[in-house]
Amino acid sequence: MMPLSNYLARPVLPAVLFSLVFFTAQSPEADELLMKDGSRLLGKVVKKEEGTLEFETSYAGVIKVKWSDVSQLTADAPVKVMLEDESMLVADQIRKTEEATLLATEADAPEVSVKPGKVEYINPEPWRTGEGVKWTGLISVDIELDRGNTDEDDLEVDAETRIRRQHDRFSFMARYEEDKVDGKLTTQEWKQGNKYDYFLTEKFYYGALLAFEHDKFADLDLRTRAGPHVGYQFFETRELNLDTNVGLLYVDENYDEAEDDEFWSLGWQIDYDWFLVPDRVQFYHRHTGFQALDSTDNLTIDSWTGFRFPLYKGIVASTEAEVDYDGGAPSDVDKTDTTYRLKLGYQW
Repeated sequence: MMPLSNYLARPVLPAVLFSLVFFTAQSPEADELLMKDGSRLLGKVVKKEEGTLEFETSYAGVIKVKWSDVSQLTADAPVKVMLEDESMLVADQIRKTEEATLLATEADAPEVSVKPGKVEYINPEPWRTGEGVKWTGLISVDIELDRGNTDEDDLEVDAETRIRRQHDRFSFMARYEEDKVDGKLTTQEWKQGNKYDYFLTEKFYYGALLAFEHDKFADLDLRTRAGPHVGYQFFETRELNLDTNVGLLYVDENYDEAEDDEFWSLGWQIDYDWFLVPDRVQFYHRHTGFQALDSTDNLTIDSWTGFRFPLYKGIVASTEAEVDYDGGAPSDVDKTDTTYRLKLGYQW
């Protein structure tokens, strides 16, 4: 006969298992997001910037919602909140009304009330709060070797890097191109630029540029550009960047054969990139130019437009069209130069 204890254990065991499963299912800690339309999401707050809140869920990964559509955010653990004036708060609940945004910062303390739209960031990157720097960069190489009736070797290397701090930014770029046909040099040019920007507000800045350029077959021994500028950073995120500036430049041009020249000019720059497909396809356009103040014919434009494809752990492939126009070039030199490239690089 089966012992009485065995009969008693049978109903107890399922009950214990049910309790373990029930409490295990309830135990994961989660943040709660309540939308204005009444929908409710459970997950984890990633960050909020540029009017978008990133919220990680177990069923759909990281989703992005408009901050204007959020009614209330309740965090299991306090989150860092950066206001428009760069002051920092720690809150475990953010509640929005028509008149104000209310932040619960301590259990027994009254809610902190700020005007709508004053919450700039939630869990901001460390550099935005003055803790350390953000270092980004890209190195790309394009090598072409053609063998046949004509032997052609093309090499193009470009590199750029930025060091971003809370209130300023250092930018460096360098490009080198060399082409040979049947062992004879047909192209040799390089460009190098240095830029410093100081941000008076989150988006408005002023700074200075110092750039150099050489083009052997355009008779340009060295062109130097230097001067101040003012700019506006419309967007500055991993997904979308748009930066523009304009300034007064002093230009000094030394030619091998043509007469040297120096003049003042109006200079400008546009820097734009956008992930058309998140983490898969990035469109970019870089544009620099300057117009001499004493001659409407002396216009110079350099632009790079292309698509970049992240491949694996920082390795990227790019397809690009570069268009250079030099209105001040000597009369026996082509003023427009167009180049199409396929490049492989590393981005960090």
